[in-house]
Amino acid sequence: MARRLATGAFAAIGGLTAAVALLTGIHAARADELSDLRASQELLQKRLDQLSQAPPPGAPAPSYVPGFGPQAPGAGAGAPIVTGSFPRSFLIPGTDTSLRIGGYANGRFIYRIQGAAPAGQLNSQGGQPNQTFEDGLGGTGNLASIPLNNSIAHSRSSAFTISGRESRLLFDARTPTAWGQARAYIELDFSFNNTNVVYSNNEASTNSALTRFRKGYAVLGGLEAGQDTGIMHDPDADPELVDFGGQATSNGRGRSAQVKYTYAGPYGTVWTGGIENPVPRLNGPFGQVDMDTEQIPNIAACSVTGGGSTLTTLTPATNACLGSNAFFSPLKNGWPELIGTARVNQPWGHLQVGGVVRVDQLNDGQYLDKSYVGYGGTISGDAHPFSGTPGPWSKDDLGFGVCLGTQIGNQCANGMGVVTNFGANLFVPGFGIVNPLTNSQWNTTNSATRKAYDAVVSAQSPTSTGGWIWYQHWWTDNLRSTVDVSAIWNAANTNILLTGGVSNTTNNKLLTQTYANLFWSPVAFIDFGSEFGWGHRVTVNNFKGDQFTLEGLMRVRF
Repeated sequence: MARRLATGAFAAIGGLTAAVALLTGIHAARADELSDLRASQELLQKRLDQLSQAPPPGAPAPSYVPGFGPQAPGAGAGAPIVTGSFPRSFLIPGTDTSLRIGGYANGRFIYRIQGAAPAGQLNSQGGQPNQTFEDGLGGTGNLASIPLNNSIAHSRSSAFTISGRESRLLFDARTPTAWGQARAYIELDFSFNNTNVVYSNNEASTNSALTRFRKGYAVLGGLEAGQDTGIMHDPDADPELVDFGGQATSNGRGRSAQVKYTYAGPYGTVWTGGIENPVPRLNGPFGQVDMDTEQIPNIAACSVTGGGSTLTTLTPATNACLGSNAFFSPLKNGWPELIGTARVNQPWGHLQVGGVVRVDQLNDGQYLDKSYVGYGGTISGDAHPFSGTPGPWSKDDLGFGVCLGTQIGNQCANGMGVVTNFGANLFVPGFGIVNPLTNSQWNTTNSATRKAYDAVVSAQSPTSTGGWIWYQHWWTDNLRSTVDVSAIWNAANTNILLTGGVSNTTNNKLLTQTYANLFWSPVAFIDFGSEFGWGHRVTVNNFKGDQFTLEGLMRVRF
């Protein structure tokens, strides 16, 4: 035994001696490597020390920091990353701010069996894909522009597209303060639409889909300012759909710039009041126009010849010949839209009511200056009919809503604004029929013709009535289906909209949309979906259009 120990000792001493000899003989560059190794060891030791400072489970609450709320666990310089204050968030080291980075990657295919909106090809009788609408057939997508059954575009209206434009990215930061929670939220996707841009070879080489600002708002306690879901909108009363275009109508706007205050009351009540950025809307002889509608050059609709040999000698009437309904828009946004909602949340579901008052102003800078007040209300909610029942049926959900008003604009999606015949051919006493596109005096500032024309301009506040109902059934814990029906009816004065013999095909009095789908979630954050949709459109002069669509979806959330 002693001999073995002696042998081991001699071996160890010999190995150490050899190592020392080797180290003393290495090149100077090897010394630098040893320095790097020591630095890495020191950095590792510091990291271990930081982790050891994290509070163990069940530790007492950290001390209160005046003006900033409770100090976050491990806050301070060099603190380790720990779980944040809300799901999927982490604590930013050295602060008490919790941050979540999330969103989803989205891929969908859309087969428009019939009803793809016309695009720019073949004298504007071609079908999609284009960049004008959302990737969908619903209310913010293709629905309002279904080609009419008597048009050339109708016979060309089948189309297939694959898209990932709706993939989404969000940043959500929350910090406790003595004034309540402070929050900063930003959300982006790539579904930007611009009807004024000419896209070429957009699908065959590099897709030019641009980043789109969806939401961005600041919160302190109950006060919020920025762009968020519309105050009157009720997301919990929306169905789960594959289609990104959504229903034919809904209450409030999907997103809107706003300032609001929210108060959480007793018995599950929530009260919200605020103002939204005004979005005046008119419906005229040339179609529907919002305040932000741009002029789109289109010589195909132009019937006026030039007044000279050069561009500088063209008359204003000739320059007006753009084939754009926006040219005849005297809209002015003078006042924000006032909105309030009240909501009650209960284990069986929720119920929400809301109201809005808004103003559309017509002002052409000459003799037309009128304001028209619009108003409306909504009721929406959802209920779980089998709540408490064992099995997946307990998650079944029934949703519903109505939205109605006078001159309510897009506070009821696809509702009408003020109806006017401004820009149409009008009979003007003393001047006969005045056509704004051919009458140069109409474009002459403060002319007698313009004064007489503005005096006979008519306007009306139309009514809009919309509603929706849906049911979601859970077949298993990861397999579910939704059936949804929605519609909106706009009652407008057709004598105004059809003034001058204009064949109006862009103002809709009826829009309906029906969906039936199936979703499968193999894991909680992954969705596969398939959906059939049918849409129907009727214009104010009773022309009709129909669309039938199959859609598929794959989405991974993070």
